[in-house]
Amino acid sequence: MLKTKNVRSILIIAAFCIVGLLFMQLFFLRRSYVLTEARFNDKVNLALISVAEEIYKKNRDSTSSIEAVQQITPEYFAVNINDTVNFGYLENLLNLEFTKYDINIDYEYVIYDCFMDSLIWRGYVGATAEAAQTDENYLFKRDDLPRDMLPGDSHKFGVYFPGKKEYLLSEMQLMIITSCGLLLIISYFIYILYVILKQKRLSEVKNDFINNMTHEFKTPLSTISISSEALLKPNILERPERIQRYAGIIADESRRLRTHVDKILEIALLDAEKPKLKFECFDMNESVRTAAEMLQVKVEELKGSITLNLQAVDLPIEGDRHHIQNILFNLIENGIKYSEGQPRIQISSKKDGKYALVSIKDSGIGIPKKAIRHIFEKFYRVSTGNVHNVKGFGLGLHYVYKMVRAHGGKINVKSVQGQGSTFNVYIPLQK
Repeated sequence: MLKTKNVRSILIIAAFCIVGLLFMQLFFLRRSYVLTEARFNDKVNLALISVAEEIYKKNRDSTSSIEAVQQITPEYFAVNINDTVNFGYLENLLNLEFTKYDINIDYEYVIYDCFMDSLIWRGYVGATAEAAQTDENYLFKRDDLPRDMLPGDSHKFGVYFPGKKEYLLSEMQLMIITSCGLLLIISYFIYILYVILKQKRLSEVKNDFINNMTHEFKTPLSTISISSEALLKPNILERPERIQRYAGIIADESRRLRTHVDKILEIALLDAEKPKLKFECFDMNESVRTAAEMLQVKVEELKGSITLNLQAVDLPIEGDRHHIQNILFNLIENGIKYSEGQPRIQISSKKDGKYALVSIKDSGIGIPKKAIRHIFEKFYRVSTGNVHNVKGFGLGLHYVYKMVRAHGGKINVKSVQGQGSTFNVYIPLQK
């Protein structure tokens, strides 16, 4: 079995590896996006320069000096051509050049008159369109334009790509799929680590259970063995009071062993199948009083006390009387076991909506925060090393949890280490 130090080292190394892989993948994704965008911008620049050159050739039969393409925003490109522009001809040129440079993306284009400082035309072109879309996409309709502007006296045109980010991401599809695959692998790796930790914890709990069980069975067996040897001595018949005493010890320890075996078998039965309960109607307060009376003598021996505060006159519930009794007995007994010195147990009951609420508060050692979420698990006990001053297998609270749930109820615990714990049991009231 892996030692705790080894497991911790493996987890730290694994965590660094996972974080490193994630950072590397994010870096490569970002880098890939930047390079894809740079390639796209270069192709747009080349296409727009070619468009501007074709316009000069059309208008003057010779090329003039062409200003560099300006990238106003990541999505918007503008070209100063110092020449007239015909919107139909411009659109055809844009379609041809974008197809030539493999720019398959929707775009808007505008024609701007620098002299009049006004926008005179706007068109929208789909990636598969060969001409402008319907007039609803234009800023002005053709008939609304001044006649002297129909070829256009504008000096600048611009192209806007509204879906540029989505287009770039689609170009990175393979990279994104690869990244998703890597994330799945990392997730599976994290799951494997979780399983390893869970198995390690289960192994520790199992070992703790075996140690506790060995201790719990070893003590009564040793006592029975010693008493039996004493009864086998030849002169024991001359001391009848000793015979009675040793026989009583053997009987007490045998009952103790039988109780332990019954607990283990009961839990095994609970896990094997849905518990079979014999439901009947009875008063919850009655079970509270009975459980308190059963443990009153034990508390008085320790010079402690059990205080009852039954606020409701009656708490009618429908459940299995035997198991409800055991739930309360286990919780009160736990409060006694985990109290240092004189145990002070306070039990209260009341109606809480549709539930009968029983609260059992002790003055014990409390439960560490990190252990609270595990205390209802089978075989779990708060780690005390090799000290076995509190007897048990870690089955009592698991049994309580299973039985409360089987009755359609719920249970929670509030605890402060060194100040005691309060268990709240909710059992549905009789309908």
